[in-house]
Amino acid sequence: MTFKKKAKPLFFEYEVKSDFNVLGRVLASPNKKKILYSLSFPKTLKEITTHTDLNFPTISKAIKELEILELITINNKRYRKGKIVCLSDKGLDVIDDLKKRVEEIGKD
Repeated sequence: MTFKKKAKPLFFEYEVKSDFNVLGRVLASPNKKKILYSLSFPKTLKEITTHTDLNFPTISKAIKELEILELITINNKRYRKGKIVCLSDKGLDVIDDLKKRVEEIGKD
């Protein structure tokens, strides 16, 4: 009879609030991180563009992906211009996890 060793659980100094799949998708994209960090308060797409120094098509694509991940909400979607982008509660959790990661690892 052979027994398999149990894998040791991962040890974190802090409790991760967000889903690892979502957190991994954000960590893999510097543009998504820039956009999330820029949303300290609600902004239009144009304001995000000027704040992050990313071009509009890049912002637009990342915003769509962040909305699918439920990290942001767009309040007035029906308007063609002047859409207001806000962080959702899930997005705030991801920002907290990113900040804790920077504190522990020392890089972002």
